Amino acid sequence: MANTLKSNLEIEKDSESLKTSLLDGQTATLANELPPELLVHIFEMAQNMFFPLEQHLCWRFPFVLGKVSRYWLQVAYGAPTLWSNVDVSPRRDLDGLRVYLGRSKDSPIDLHLTYNITPTTTVSTLIGILQPHYRRCRSIRVTSASEDSYKFTTEISSILGSLCTGHYPTLQHLCVEGFDIWMDVQPFAIVADAVNLTSVRLRGLGLSHCRPPLTAVTQLHLAVSKYPILYADFSKMLRSCRSLITLCVYDDFISEWPDLHDTYDMPFLRYIRIFGDMLEVSQLLLSISAPDLEGLTVAPIIRNDLTKLKRETRNAPRFPALKSLALAPAHASVPGLRTVAIANACFPGIKLLILNKLSFVGSFKTTDSRPFWPELDGLAVRDIDDEDVLYECALALTIPGPLVNVKNNPNGLAKRSIVSGGGGSVEDTM
Repeated sequence: MANTLKSNLEIEKDSESLKTSLLDGQTATLANELPPELLVHIFEMAQNMFFPLEQHLCWRFPFVLGKVSRYWLQVAYGAPTLWSNVDVSPRRDLDGLRVYLGRSKDSPIDLHLTYNITPTTTVSTLIGILQPHYRRCRSIRVTSASEDSYKFTTEISSILGSLCTGHYPTLQHLCVEGFDIWMDVQPFAIVADAVNLTSVRLRGLGLSHCRPPLTAVTQLHLAVSKYPILYADFSKMLRSCRSLITLCVYDDFISEWPDLHDTYDMPFLRYIRIFGDMLEVSQLLLSISAPDLEGLTVAPIIRNDLTKLKRETRNAPRFPALKSLALAPAHASVPGLRTVAIANACFPGIKLLILNKLSFVGSFKTTDSRPFWPELDGLAVRDIDDEDVLYECALALTIPGPLVNVKNNPNGLAKRSIVSGGGGSVEDTM
């Protein structure tokens, strides 16, 4: 069987020919009679559709294909792209891993290494097998599945250390996460020459001990598991993020905030997502200058989260271009409404507001009947499953101005529209 695959154009022609034959009433071609190039294309589509990388099933797919027929076995075993999902689990046979990597030939690979306590000799052998293939990695994901111990600390250091050497010309996605452990060592400058790295996720172990290059990164996720990082470390990250578009942070991942800190210009930043128990929301927002920021999420949020931001940006909004705001007030009733009121003062130009509870819809008027968010033309309310409640929401809307779309995401598929007394409308959409 020839190993050379057809071009995408040729594959499309084969697909069109097959479709035409079916429309002409001819007998459909059996799968075993399809040319290998077209069959590989079908296999690749099925692999991408049904076995996403994060479910750790991609690497088994070519073995399943090989059990259908001898012809499928020959096709699957001769197609390097079907062997690009390299999953290294704690019980993975190392000889089998060598064979798997060999079948991927020179194709880009997605490496997922789930680490557990393993004899040191096994770790050394594993690193020796993987290192020659780092240059082909399109994505690398390192996760730990064990609590900390001295042996674990030493061996995970070896794995992270191995990522500090070599070249990574095709690496685009990096994820290092797992149980955070205390190591009295400097953070590892992993994949240092990955000039095409655009997506980085660091949680726990990764946040504390890994410092990949962030110059070209457009999406950055930072999460703590046990030990937060110092503000000094975070500020270095911000200085490196010259192309960042989306910043997502989880829980209170920074310690030792200074009373006065620098503000970092991030001209390409469009979205900030803050999730979990972040204690210094205002500090984080004040440390970033993003004139074109479009969307902000804070979930959950309490009144004190934005108090400092309101005080220090009284004369001008921090993010003048901000149009989308998603809030999940931690408290219902009066405290929650006060939180929404402070958000209104900090971000007055919002056009789309996303709230987690219906009760906060009543916060659209201040005590002196002045409307919140005068430019608002979209409202999304989560967790509404009762259709009657949805219509009550519509009838309660008294926001002046243009059409207001209130979107709900229940389990149903109904789509309805109703006009409220204030001129707004409600859409119940899936």
